[in-house]
Amino acid sequence: MITFEEFKARNIGFNGGYNSEKVHQNNYGIAQEVERVYMQTYGSIDEPCVGDIVECSDGYRVYDRAQVCENMYGGSKYGMKCVCERGSSWTNGRGFSTSGGAFKAFHKSKFQYVGVTQVWVWTWGCYGSGGNMGIYFPLNVRKWIIPYEPVLKRSRVTIRRRDQYAVFIENIGEWFNELCFNSVKAYLAWAEYVGFKTESWRGSFEKVSPQRIERKWYLKPEDAPTNGKPIKVLDNARIKDGYVVTTEDAITYHVPNYGKYPEYDTPEYEKAWEEYRKYAGNPMGV
Repeated sequence: MITFEEFKARNIGFNGGYNSEKVHQNNYGIAQEVERVYMQTYGSIDEPCVGDIVECSDGYRVYDRAQVCENMYGGSKYGMKCVCERGSSWTNGRGFSTSGGAFKAFHKSKFQYVGVTQVWVWTWGCYGSGGNMGIYFPLNVRKWIIPYEPVLKRSRVTIRRRDQYAVFIENIGEWFNELCFNSVKAYLAWAEYVGFKTESWRGSFEKVSPQRIERKWYLKPEDAPTNGKPIKVLDNARIKDGYVVTTEDAITYHVPNYGKYPEYDTPEYEKAWEEYRKYAGNPMGV
């Protein structure tokens, strides 16, 4: 268990933040009891147990902090274990209630032991259930890995012949487009410049890539990446001078988040509007 001071700092917002030292001590005692019950119930079982962490993949992304959870599909007597890809659990040390999804079933024979780690869980504090009445603390658990093939489909490219935009890129598992291009020419120029890799999928107008599209923001010029390539970025309906960094699994935009947008009806505003017309949906300006 973490120290009392660490526990108190992590749960400073309990009950809206109006707590005496005694309240925090009572909550710390509850967390210690939950930990004791968990170790007594699951600590000596030599197989994946509820609460354990597992690294696995669904073929589209890797989940390095997925969580073994209560079995939602049955089949426990046949060795099936339920895994939540992005789990968050309430527990009293013996029973668990996990949310986050998605939930998948794996046979326990697929789990390979890696070592030990911690998982953060929560339970009700000294006032029982209610708003802001949960307390959060870590449990020492085991970590496993379910071997997986390299992920080859992290994003999808869709080409449309009739639309405002001709090409869309979306990350697999997300519901919005990360990038849109006015034309196939604009997309191809961008892909060559940033090193975006694709292969055909489900016909001529869809492709997949092992690289995700990601964004990071920086607040000062000196925080810009030293290994980035300059690129025009459409961010919050404005064109900005950012950088792009390419790795095997991601195309990452680094976007400046400082400075003021020029006032309306000024030469600076007109220049910004011209840049928008040129580079929105066409980052290479081709």
